[in-house]
Amino acid sequence: MKYGKLLSALLITSMAFSVQARVYKLATNTPANSPAGEVLQEFVDAVKEKTDNRVNIRVYWSGALGGQTQYVSQIQSGVIDFGLLNSGMLENLQPEIGVINLPYIFRSLDDYQKVMSSDYMNNELLSKTSQNGFEVLGYLSNGFRSLHTSTPVKSIDDIKGLKIRAMATDTYIAMLQELGAIPVPLEFTETYTALQQGMVDGAEGSLAGLWEIKFGEVTKYGIRTEQTRLTDFIVLSKRASNKIAEDDLSIIRNEMKIASERSIEVVDTAHAVSERLAVEKMGVQLTDIDKQPWIDAMRPLYKSAAKNVDKREVLERIFEIQGRELNL
Repeated sequence: MKYGKLLSALLITSMAFSVQARVYKLATNTPANSPAGEVLQEFVDAVKEKTDNRVNIRVYWSGALGGQTQYVSQIQSGVIDFGLLNSGMLENLQPEIGVINLPYIFRSLDDYQKVMSSDYMNNELLSKTSQNGFEVLGYLSNGFRSLHTSTPVKSIDDIKGLKIRAMATDTYIAMLQELGAIPVPLEFTETYTALQQGMVDGAEGSLAGLWEIKFGEVTKYGIRTEQTRLTDFIVLSKRASNKIAEDDLSIIRNEMKIASERSIEVVDTAHAVSERLAVEKMGVQLTDIDKQPWIDAMRPLYKSAAKNVDKREVLERIFEIQGRELNL
């Protein structure tokens, strides 16, 4: 009799543990050994520890579950629990968020930090993504984006006519068109092969990728245009959040806030090292240029955004947070 009661108790305990302890999938196209990957792994480890293993997140690195355009629908449906979606992808789902992708909306790291830590960004703008089936938990800074090409570019005129890999978003495509380049929308995971085979003449992205992703093997010229600061957002599907206890959700949100703040320091510091290694180890040439002609070329994008009521409000709020005046 006692044995039967003990067995029942063990079974009940086992069942309770299995309900509480779950393994959740997180999809990302980020490499595990990248600076952003380092911060993301710290977040995963902290969540596991502080929830006593109730929330165990398994990360599928480097596009193992497909590119963002493939796995975003699975996040929305709840097949994938967590995911990394960049601000370009969020723009496709929620167009007004595309304002943060406008070239030179962030002129400095200070501009970026003010906006990303603001109540407006976290409690108003990003909350609009909830209608797409997920919650934005926080962000991973990805540094400033520039251009790297297979031929030298020393001025804005040199970019004209070049085929440049672009993210498949309206803002990034329009940006390259205003520069006179030919945008070629491709998944990030397809970029190296496209550069290697000459399908494109260059790409728009972090110069650190010349070393970290080995783009420096196929493009030898980096141009420090620093036109955008693409942000990676970590999202949680609504279906997954319904399975997680409220106390554990609070832990997840808090740990992601810590990771977001840490990512700025970690990523920018690591990117500076990666750029140096690309020059020293791969023979890459990095060129600093006068940014003003590039800034001036982007005015049509701001005027176009301002014609949309929702986007104009975002523009005005961001400029207010930065202490700048919006002149169109």
